[in-house]
Amino acid sequence: MDSIELQPVQCPVSLDNNNHHAENTSKKQMTSGNRPMLTTNDAAEEGNPLLSPEQVPVDNGGQHWVDGQEVNQESISLNVQNSIANKEMTCMVHRRRWMILIFLIFLILLVIGVSFAVCLGIHDDKDEKYDPALFELPRCFNGSFRLTNQIFIPDLLSPASNQSKALSSQLQEKLADLYSSSPALGRYFSSVEISDFRNGSVQAEYRLRFLMPLNNTELEQFTLSREMVYNVFRQSLYDQDPELNHPLYIHPASLDMQVGSVTSESRSGVLYW
Repeated sequence: MDSIELQPVQCPVSLDNNNHHAENTSKKQMTSGNRPMLTTNDAAEEGNPLLSPEQVPVDNGGQHWVDGQEVNQESISLNVQNSIANKEMTCMVHRRRWMILIFLIFLILLVIGVSFAVCLGIHDDKDEKYDPALFELPRCFNGSFRLTNQIFIPDLLSPASNQSKALSSQLQEKLADLYSSSPALGRYFSSVEISDFRNGSVQAEYRLRFLMPLNNTELEQFTLSREMVYNVFRQSLYDQDPELNHPLYIHPASLDMQVGSVTSESRSGVLYW
């Protein structure tokens, strides 16, 4: 047999070796941190389509670009300071206005108070100034009234009895308070007397005495007239409360009054004011 010579067959590995070398090179670059540099357009296309070249912030020594406009940090800080200053100025203006308003109100109240005090000091009522020593002419009234809450006892017929003295004293004090507190008649009132008691519940007789200046006919006709003195007495009786059952309750309809004479005036048991 003929001898066959075997020859080694060379495979085309050059292309595979090249591909393998390129893969190894790419892996080395990834592991060593040498990533391929991407441009702005590449970054926008591959991983971040929301960023555009105009929106990428760039640090330029305190200046920033936002939406294509330059923003300075110093201008931002200045705007904030101006805003704070404007707010403080507005607060100061409002505070001053309130202070001025309060001062004006206080000034008005002060003026009103001073004016009122001056008016009280300057006011001179001639009618309130009088000399009691000039009241010399007596003017008298007498009459009677009925005490409906009193029970008549015989001891009231005697002026010297304790019951008669006690009831007379209480009635005289009541009438004296009535006329002395009257704005129209108080200055002229002099005295009151309870003279007698009679049966009929209890019927009491009284006598009133006033003093007025001499030669004063107007005072006698108006202020110290029978109508004035009688109406003051009757009005006080209507102001009573009949439901209290007070022992000194005087029935308004029982009041009687006449102008008395000076010569018939009795001074026994008189309560002077």
